Amino acid sequence: MNEDIMFAHFIIIVSLFFFTIAVRGQIGTVAVDEWADVVDHTSFDSLWHSSVVRGKLLTTGWQSPAYVRYRASIAGARPSAFLPRARTAFWVNAYLACLLETMHLRRGYRSTVWDSLWDQRDTFDVASRKLTLNDMMNEAITISGTVGIVACLPSGSSRGAPLPSRAATARTIHRLLRDQLRRICRSERYLLYDPAGMFCNCRRFFTPSWRAYPRRHGASPNGSYPMLQRELRLRWPCMPGRCP
Repeated sequence: MNEDIMFAHFIIIVSLFFFTIAVRGQIGTVAVDEWADVVDHTSFDSLWHSSVVRGKLLTTGWQSPAYVRYRASIAGARPSAFLPRARTAFWVNAYLACLLETMHLRRGYRSTVWDSLWDQRDTFDVASRKLTLNDMMNEAITISGTVGIVACLPSGSSRGAPLPSRAATARTIHRLLRDQLRRICRSERYLLYDPAGMFCNCRRFFTPSWRAYPRRHGASPNGSYPMLQRELRLRWPCMPGRCP
């Protein structure tokens, strides 16, 4: 009798042991910190905030100790192990950090070179890969799930989105995106709605949204380039309920 009781206790203990391991494994998978960032963005946030002065980017912080450390951290980062908010913030900040270098190194002639050349040619070490600025933009769009994230990805020229005043974090990425979109929508410099012609005049950085329009609405927006400003703006027919 005692042996049967001891054997039963042994079976119960073993069962509880394996059940505890299984529960801990599930908790370890689910209980990921929602606000955990891929890397620490604090130093870069301070550097970026001090570099954006009156809507212009000062590149004096390039190769500063804080900048060098941050570039090293994003070069060896593993963003795939984190949640979408953290990954989106990572790619936005990686883009901004590499843009700072590009703006500094190409300061003498960047205004004479079409933006799409160097954002598709210059490569940077990010997440153990060689990526261009255009690659980082595509990563940000894919991870965030919205082409609206381009509002946080300036090109460094007047053709691009306005410079964000702060870097992103997992906790602030949605607020940063909302603030950037608000700045764009409130400024006729970036977005101008023509109620008479039912057209929406947009800067060229809206191109990803224009390309994604058919997937969202099932029809082409019939976008055209005005002859006088074809390098600056796109035009969308803005039908009720069908604006991009």
